[in-house]
Amino acid sequence: MECISLSKEEEDNMKILWLYRYTPHRHYNHWLHTDFAFNLARQEEVVLRFYGWKMHERSDFSPLLYCPYNSEMTLEDIRKEFKFDIIILDCYNRAYKTVKLRTLWLPSDFKTIQVPKICIEGDYHNQKNPNWYVDFGFNLMLHRHYANVLRARKQLPIRNHWLPCSIDNTIFKPNPDNERLNKFCFVGESNGRAYQYRNRALSLLMKKGLIKKEPLLREELYLQCLQNYTSYLSGSSIYDLDIAKSFEIMASGGVLLTNETEDSGMQMLFGDNSYCTYKKDCSDLSIKANLILNDKDYREMLVTNALNCINTKHTHTIRSHELLRIIKRIF
Repeated sequence: MECISLSKEEEDNMKILWLYRYTPHRHYNHWLHTDFAFNLARQEEVVLRFYGWKMHERSDFSPLLYCPYNSEMTLEDIRKEFKFDIIILDCYNRAYKTVKLRTLWLPSDFKTIQVPKICIEGDYHNQKNPNWYVDFGFNLMLHRHYANVLRARKQLPIRNHWLPCSIDNTIFKPNPDNERLNKFCFVGESNGRAYQYRNRALSLLMKKGLIKKEPLLREELYLQCLQNYTSYLSGSSIYDLDIAKSFEIMASGGVLLTNETEDSGMQMLFGDNSYCTYKKDCSDLSIKANLILNDKDYREMLVTNALNCINTKHTHTIRSHELLRIIKRIF
């Protein structure tokens, strides 16, 4: 595969080098990562190219792939042909060859190259060494979760801004042909200490026979699952995250039931009457669950408001425009 060069028409556009690691068994979250990058690349006056570990293994990355990864290639080598203006790393953990974070694949001159560097970070709450971003010379952190913005501003001498999750509303959408089962559903991961609020609620709802627990479904099966039930249990984790699953549930036309939080951005993102919350100790869970299941007008109000909010504020296209405005304002 040969490196992709620019056309004359593209030379004056904003040029972004998007760094990422492809891992097959983790690619089920592509909607938030590479799908968003593809949307950003479709915006006017933007040229975006992928580069990273094993990115050449997926043929659907080829239209945006600069060239296959080469351990000898530096960023300055890439810049000779693709004169990028901005480097974006999509999460710190993707700078490593595996999820165990042992071996970096980043080009050898990543720390020293004099080009603005942005990290779009979804996992700052898991970062044990906040100085990692300082050491690697990042100029800007864009956090997917509002609570992580608050954390990072206390720890990092770097600009920290909020770039919330977003969705493709042509993929995550209601299916009018489906007759939804009036029951709660939980689909996804529930293992680990971080998910104690959703686990507590899941256990209580299962004892009452009010919820169907699905495994970690992927691709079309996941999309279909989000169209099959009236209501879905989620949770912010102990880190008060405004997680992508919440956006996906609401965009697909289900009622979101999630725990109350202190620092989550959910209220700022969606306002009142777009989703329903339960207390972390689940003391009001039964009341909230019965309200959702038994009051059709209440369900329809939440769904209508949530869909309106998603479609007017939280699509990939809207978020791409927000990202470009941030870049132009700061750099």
